[in-house]
Amino acid sequence: MRGLVIVGHGSDLPHYREVMELHKNRIEKTGLFDEVRIAFAAHGRKPTVDEVIGEMKSDEIYVVPLFIAYGHHTTEDLPKSLGFKFRKGRIVGEFERRMVILCEPIGKDIFVTFAILNAVFGLTCHS
Repeated sequence: MRGLVIVGHGSDLPHYREVMELHKNRIEKTGLFDEVRIAFAAHGRKPTVDEVIGEMKSDEIYVVPLFIAYGHHTTEDLPKSLGFKFRKGRIVGEFERRMVILCEPIGKDIFVTFAILNAVFGLTCHS
């Protein structure tokens, strides 16, 4: 089984979780993953990435930080919570007897550039 964990910062306001759930639901509909979950990196936000992975059944789990660039959460908190040593690029390791792939933050992706342009010009709908 293959799983995906989308990791965001988190917020006290409900809007952040709503957007995370929107992406989760869209990805679930593709059928590319057996499990899709969300987790949060900010201190005190639940669930954490290690908690989510601990509850998953997948034996191959991709962790994607929904962050614009490397920062404290992606260079220290996430690798540490998984028992990985940080380095740039994908980090492949084992966590609770599962292969976990910690991906890079999404900020440099060309589609983020298109999302910026779309915010200005409204080229597509957001449903």
